[in-house]
Order: sequence, then structure tokens, then C-alpha cells
Amino acid sequence: MMERISGAGVALGRQANLQALQIQLAQSTAEIASGRKSDPAKEMGVGASLLYRLYDDIQQGDALKNATALAGERMKTMQTAMTSIGSVLEDTSKQILQADTLRQQSFHMLAADTPDILGSIADLLNTDFQGQKVFGGTDSASRPVSNITDLPAHMQSIVDSVVAANAGVPLDASTVQDVLDQIDAVFGGPGSDFYTLYYTSGSTTGDGTPNLVRIAEGQTLAYDVRGDNGAFKDTLQALALTSLLGNDETKLTEEAKAALNSRAGELIRGAQTQLTTVAGTLGTKEARLERVAAIQERTVTSATQQINNLEGADYYTLSDRVSTLQIQLQATYSITARLQELSLVNYL
Repeated sequence: MMERISGAGVALGRQANLQALQIQLAQSTAEIASGRKSDPAKEMGVGASLLYRLYDDIQQGDALKNATALAGERMKTMQTAMTSIGSVLEDTSKQILQADTLRQQSFHMLAADTPDILGSIADLLNTDFQGQKVFGGTDSASRPVSNITDLPAHMQSIVDSVVAANAGVPLDASTVQDVLDQIDAVFGGPGSDFYTLYYTSGSTTGDGTPNLVRIAEGQTLAYDVRGDNGAFKDTLQALALTSLLGNDETKLTEEAKAALNSRAGELIRGAQTQLTTVAGTLGTKEARLERVAAIQERTVTSATQQINNLEGADYYTLSDRVSTLQIQLQATYSITARLQELSLVNYL
């Protein structure tokens, strides 16, 4: 009885060995075909931590590349918009200078052009990139500026109020100062009419929450150009002033208009200087992002090469293994076939 059980056990063991050889052959063949090890971590043993770290490096590197690329494109969009705003400022500055010389006729022409200029500036400040307003700060879902078309009427109401307070006497170079002061107040700090009526983003310049992009482990890069930046506010204030130059002599004398125009020119020139500085600062951050992206690209490439070396299959070793496994399988098949030819009596 014991001999029969032993014989059956040998047969089962041989069958298990046959299956194991088939699995090893299939695995080796698959590795040759794919060029990669089926379970590199198992072969590495405790050294597998290196492989996991390399995969983590690639994952983090790809995440950083995507974040920096997105921020870089956002900055480029901002730069493009600011370049266009700069062109508008240059053209407007020329018109203001011309008005200083030609006076009355140029005043009316500049006032007539102001609504279109305001509309262009507003459109540029509301520039969109992938569904986000690039000048909206951290509140990028909201339009930074709104209701800009109401600005000329608002300015006119100030003039009307000051003229009424002046007993209806047209404003001259001295009495128009009250208008200038009130317009300065409109474009003041938080709580002014600019922030309650025209700047509609919940994110303001200097609120301590700049846009951040992760550039390395534990490192971020801040970039912050918002719709209430000084360059933009001065631009809108200058245009608010030029919108008043179309008033007739019953409200503003030519001297009063010249004062308004002169103040608009100062604001435009100041805005141009500020805009140049802002664009330069943003350009420096763009350059840094490009360097970070290049470093991450090299890091990912290096990690990928190391993984390929660790996971890559050795063709020659596998070929020898396949040949050996095939010989073992053939031998096992041969023995099994010979056993099947024996009679039950002889086998037992």
C-alpha cells in the first residue's frame, strides 16, 4: 500500500515540476519578447527601494513639469496682454502730447476716442487663459475689472457736482483742482470707488496671497500681476480724465481741460514706467521657470534610463535559460511518455 502511495506522489511531483517548467519558459519567452523583466523588484531584493524611488522621482518630476509649464504659459499670456496695453499707452501718450499743443480740437478728439480705449484696456485686463483670468490673482475665476464703460459717466457726475458747488461758473485752472482731487479719491486704496465699482476680483495686489507655482520639493515661485496693479490703475485714471475733455465751455474752460490733460499725461507716463518694470520682473520669473523645467526634464530622463537598466531583460542570459528549460521540458515529457507505456502491474 505504501509503495502505491509513494508512486502516486512521484507522479504528482513530476506533474508539478512540469507545470513549473512551463511557467518559467513562458515567463522567459515573454521577457525576451518585451525586453523587460517581469518582476524586477523581486530580483533586486532589498535593493528594490531604489527602483521605487526612481519611479517616485519620475512622478514628481512629471507633476513639476506640468505645473511649471502651465504657469509658464500663463505668464506668457500675461506678457502678451501687457505688451498690447503698452502699445495702447504709447498711442494715448502721443495723443495727450498732441492735445497739449493743439488744445480744443484735439481735446474733443481724445475724449471721443476714450470709450474705445477704455474698452480695449478692460478686455486686455480680463484676458483669459484656459478658463482663468490671468490678472485675477488667486481669484482667477472672476473678471478683474467690470463696468468700465460706466467710468466716463461717473467722472462727468463729479464735474457736474463741482460746477454746481461753484455756483454754475465754469471751472478754470484753479477750481478744477477739486475735480482732480475727487478723481484721485475714486482711484484710491481698498474701499475707494475703484474697488467697489470697477475692480471685481476678490484678490488684490499686496493682499499677501500671491499666485504660487511649485518648482521643487519644498520650494515655490510667486508671481503676482493683478488687475489693480498701479500701472493699470493709473492708466484707467488717465483715461477717466481724458473722457472729460469733450465738455463744453459752460463747464470746463480750456485752461481747466489743459490741467486735466496734463495730469492724464503724467499718469500715462508713470503707467508706462511701471508697466516696463512689471514686465521685466515677470520675465525674470519666466526665465527661472524655464531653467526649472529643463532641470526636471533632465531628472526624469536620467531616472527613466536607470529604470530601463534595472528592468531591462538580458537577452543572452534569457536565451540560455530558455534553451535549458526546453531541454528539461523535453526530458520531462519523455519520461512521462515512457511511464505511460508501462502496464499498471509493472508500474505498481
